[in-house]
Amino acid sequence: MEWLPINMARLHPLIVHLPIGFLLMGLFMDVVQRWQKHQNYHSAIGLSIIIGGLSAAGAALTGWWLANEGGYDEGLLNSHRWLGIATVVLSALLYLGHYEHVRVLSRVYPFLWWGCGITLLIAGHYGGAMTHGTDYLFERAAAPVVVADLEEAMVYDVVIQPIFDQKCTGCHKPSKSKGGLILTDKAGILAGGDSGAFLNTDLPAKSLLIERIHLPMEVEEHMPPEGKPQLSSGEIQLLEWWLANEACFDCKVKDTKDRESVEAFLDALSAPADHWAKLDLPVLPVETIIGMQRKGLSIQPVAEDSPFLLVDASRNSELSANSFRQLKRYGAHVLEWNGSGSNFSDELATQLAEFSNLKKLSLQRTSITDEGLSVLPDLEHLQSLNLYGTNISAAGLQWIAQLPNLKQLYLWQTDISEEALADWMASNPDVQVQREADRSIFGTAALNPPLIEASSTLFNDSIVVRAISNFKGVNIHYTLDGTEPDANAPVFVDSVILHETAEIKAFAAKEGWQQSEVASARFMKAGLKPVRGTLLNEPSGKFQGEGGQSLIDLQKGTVVFTAGSWLGYEGKHMGAIIELAEKTEISEVTLSALSRPASWIFYPKSAVVSVSSDGKNFREVARQTWASVDKEVTEAELKYLPVEFEPIEARYVKVDVKSPLKNPDWHPNPGGKSWIFIDEVLLSK
Repeated sequence: MEWLPINMARLHPLIVHLPIGFLLMGLFMDVVQRWQKHQNYHSAIGLSIIIGGLSAAGAALTGWWLANEGGYDEGLLNSHRWLGIATVVLSALLYLGHYEHVRVLSRVYPFLWWGCGITLLIAGHYGGAMTHGTDYLFERAAAPVVVADLEEAMVYDVVIQPIFDQKCTGCHKPSKSKGGLILTDKAGILAGGDSGAFLNTDLPAKSLLIERIHLPMEVEEHMPPEGKPQLSSGEIQLLEWWLANEACFDCKVKDTKDRESVEAFLDALSAPADHWAKLDLPVLPVETIIGMQRKGLSIQPVAEDSPFLLVDASRNSELSANSFRQLKRYGAHVLEWNGSGSNFSDELATQLAEFSNLKKLSLQRTSITDEGLSVLPDLEHLQSLNLYGTNISAAGLQWIAQLPNLKQLYLWQTDISEEALADWMASNPDVQVQREADRSIFGTAALNPPLIEASSTLFNDSIVVRAISNFKGVNIHYTLDGTEPDANAPVFVDSVILHETAEIKAFAAKEGWQQSEVASARFMKAGLKPVRGTLLNEPSGKFQGEGGQSLIDLQKGTVVFTAGSWLGYEGKHMGAIIELAEKTEISEVTLSALSRPASWIFYPKSAVVSVSSDGKNFREVARQTWASVDKEVTEAELKYLPVEFEPIEARYVKVDVKSPLKNPDWHPNPGGKSWIFIDEVLLSK
């Protein structure tokens, strides 16, 4: 079949449903005709037999070819195969009997119908068993995993295997081991498949498991396959965490490291307090959650198929009553609310009364006061309350004391006196109060790096950049030229206005604290504003962005390359023409590119820049080569790749971007088609 333009064997899942429909319809019409003798369906029944029989023959032929790809249980396969052939034979006999071509067949015609129908149903059952498992027809939906004691829970049994069962074992089980891989037990996972070892505990990011998950959806090896339920970000994080813990099969949660990165997902497995366990709330549709997200809140389920929601409104300076309006309809679903660093106020605090099942509330660094805490008695199930960096005084403790299930209270940098807090703690001994940075928890009490933020990392004329710390009373020292700042470097007063390309580096300092690590961010000035971007060749797969417009819209892509901002090219180079409104002096072209080797994405290896005044006759003005990645890099990176040349006037700039085309030798899939991802082409004088 190699000469055919498509893989005919894979038409089997499409064709196999036709005989089921037509032959069963013919059987139904035959029964009706015998019951209501005045009805005449003779011609319709004959047509059903002809189409059903021919499609059964096509299904049997393509199914025979498909079986050669392997990965199916031999017993089930043989039963399905010969029952399918029997259906074809019975269909031919039905045709001869229906039109009375053979007298003896006409006499046993009704029995042929029932024999064909029964054979067809049993063949279909075996086909479904090969695809979905022998117990698929009678299998009940798995009950949500709930752990009474998370610390003592076995990581593989409780956390990892349920993920495989839900998203992977449909294709990787004893009855259907695609690629020779079985993921239903430890032995199969450790044995790997036709492509080699499934796990790599020395270099977790190079595990076949992780590589296949992070491949672009269009790549055939991406897992789970396109069209199947995909792994959630939480499930991927749990798998990566398990690999980082040496893919242990016999360890308990309490024995693992780096739990903080997956704490929220692990907590979702814990048996909730009796109150939450007894709640019978429906899982909200994705469309409902997206609708609420449009109100400016980051909302996500605690876990897949969980009715509970995590709401993140941190650093949101535009919160209003309208932000809560739709969410309040589903207030019983909200488990955590994070409003840290937002414009949350006493006025908005009344909105929280609708969140009757709230378990965790974070209001640090907001303008909440004692008056706003009057809503707390309505939150009787609250267990964690963070008021660090607020104007709460001793008067607010009266409201906090009315929380019967409170377990953790954070009161750093508030106006509550030591004496008042000591008295309150004596009356509430079951509440763990964090009053200051506990050195046993925070070690040397180092500050967190500042957050450097702006509306974009790309700009035409100027841009306002701010640096934010999650601690009060800190000084943020910075430089603009990419050099390391020190205590003599300027201090952010409020913001910095950039008029040129700059690389900002900054750290936070506070008396009595260890200064933070240096944070950095690069802001690029495009300089010239094009009017049109035209692609000379089409991107690959779904990575079409907005076509040529994506190269000039100053919308910077992120490491989440599936978000839609990138133009992706698989195994081929890229060409584009950038047009200016008029002839202008140009001396630099800069490409914005992505590297993510784990997903087969690499930086371009070179670029050629040509210019023109009329858009037809171009002449080369520069070419630039960039060093290839010669070592194993797993992290995603964003980089600006400049091409400089002597100033020249032009209206049209053509950029030919050269791809490595193939993965390097050190890559897990050496020689496979590699990708380049470009999201901007910047022109400067």
